[in-house]
Amino acid sequence: MKYLLTVLCGIVFFSSCKDDNEDNVEPRFDRTVIFYISGDNSLSDDVEDNVNDIIAGTAGIGENNVAVLLVDNNNTKPKTMVVKNGAIESQTIFDNDFYMTSPNMMKTLLTSVMNENTAKSYGFVFWGHCTGWFIDNDSISTRAYGPDNNGGASMSGDKWINFPTLAMVFESLPSKFDFIVGDCCLLQCAEVAFEMRNSTKYIIGSPSETPSTGIPYKEIMPYMYSTATDYCSQMADIMNKHVLYDYSGKKVQIPTSVINTAAMDNLASVTKKIIMGENLPYPINTKSVIYYYKWIGKNGLRQPIMFDMQNVFSNNTSDNVYREWKQAFDAAVVYRKPSERWMTSYFWIDDFEVTEENYGGMSMFFPLDQYEDMPSFDPNNRIKNMQWYKAAGIDLYTK
Repeated sequence: MKYLLTVLCGIVFFSSCKDDNEDNVEPRFDRTVIFYISGDNSLSDDVEDNVNDIIAGTAGIGENNVAVLLVDNNNTKPKTMVVKNGAIESQTIFDNDFYMTSPNMMKTLLTSVMNENTAKSYGFVFWGHCTGWFIDNDSISTRAYGPDNNGGASMSGDKWINFPTLAMVFESLPSKFDFIVGDCCLLQCAEVAFEMRNSTKYIIGSPSETPSTGIPYKEIMPYMYSTATDYCSQMADIMNKHVLYDYSGKKVQIPTSVINTAAMDNLASVTKKIIMGENLPYPINTKSVIYYYKWIGKNGLRQPIMFDMQNVFSNNTSDNVYREWKQAFDAAVVYRKPSERWMTSYFWIDDFEVTEENYGGMSMFFPLDQYEDMPSFDPNNRIKNMQWYKAAGIDLYTK
């Protein structure tokens, strides 16, 4: 056991030198779904219940499918659990703690899991905190997915991993994912989907904040292993119908969507064409537009920042321009389920109405003067680190 991390690193190194004949080896499973549970943070109290629900949810998935859980929690060592048919088949507890959000460690762990649990297809679940595309200059400093604390409870040791770095990790793995599910906040944004377009076929999740109690795994697990053509929309439906209660005791649901990443390049091109043609006014009119997140802006006021992309374009472009853009958008966001109200860390602002018509299920960042000098994130500048920034013409938007 004490040499386990060294062995894992060796697996990654030697996998690039494997014999070509190994490519012809029959996969062990039809589908392997990897659950990446970064719980060494403020979500620690919810880890055990979610892990138990995932295990219970594997009952009946069949001998040809497997779930692999990579779990880190407060005051515990990280561990790997291989689960089939409602039971733990094997478990490995690491001798030493490490950052689950380290790019090198993520690559090592995920490559090892894929090599040991070869499958015809793979799925991936993000469990933890997420701040969407928000990014710092350091690839493992603050924001986007995580965080991991490396064994301590203090937030001062938290380290996150951003999505450009995650994309590099995922693109280096033995196989592309069929789907990524986000049991985390703010995943469904254009910037993340574009960054991850070469890593997965579909992204299923929410553009809004989501509750720490997690998604209903007992209900959703069978669809993670389904061969039906609509398995992604079935997962989005189950996530959406999961009724919860917010901090004020009011009922909330999770707005969800399914993003087809293969269509993100065209959506970026059409968006850029509209911006270059000066058909999207600057600044955009955000009155009554759906937004999914707020953060501290100028003068300490909380500013809406993650606006619904479809709602912005429908309110700010002509009918002809919008129709062309909407075709590209619908090819990218292939399924969506709205909610009238969802969880928020602050307080609900009901200055917009959510309907089937105005809900697009994917957010986008639009640079605005009100985001200048915003503490922590500096979004008007940090958006430049995302590939979407130039691909969608955001670099031309304010000029």
